[in-house]
Amino acid sequence: MAASEGAKAINDKRQKLFAYYFRNELAAETERRQATAKKSANRKVAKAADPTFTGQKFDHYLNAHFGEDDQKPVDRLKSDRENLEWLGLIPSTKGDLLAKVDRVDKEGMIRAKGYKAGLLGLDRVSGYDAGSVDDKMFLESYDAGKKEYETDLPDILKQIQAETTREEPPASGFDPFSVVKH
Repeated sequence: MAASEGAKAINDKRQKLFAYYFRNELAAETERRQATAKKSANRKVAKAADPTFTGQKFDHYLNAHFGEDDQKPVDRLKSDRENLEWLGLIPSTKGDLLAKVDRVDKEGMIRAKGYKAGLLGLDRVSGYDAGSVDDKMFLESYDAGKKEYETDLPDILKQIQAETTREEPPASGFDPFSVVKH
């Protein structure tokens, strides 16, 4: 009997230990499901605001955003374009899709990264040497993106809200009926 009691004690201990680790798994899975629901709801609202804002578009942007190699999305674009050409769905680009005139130069890339970081509210850190020309260019673009987001987004959201409730947005600027003729 002592052997079976020892085995039972070991099994009880294992079950409690499993429960401990499962609680962590359960909490993580609950958070993941809540995040998935939030993401789905956001995509529905975004698509209602603009039908071109599809889940595929968000997924593509997320993959490019979190990608460590900026060349991969460019290579994928070139391959996708080539496939569409072969299918006859788009005209041929006759050569390099990303010919020199289409390529973003270093300055353009730095500005685009800074602007995007500002729009997305990411950390205001360029990753370039502090005070360098590249750092200043990134930070200027970051500030421009942040300012445009903070300035323009409230009006955009008001307009969308007005469209969904079928109300006219509040008038701004000159009111021609306020001029009184004598």
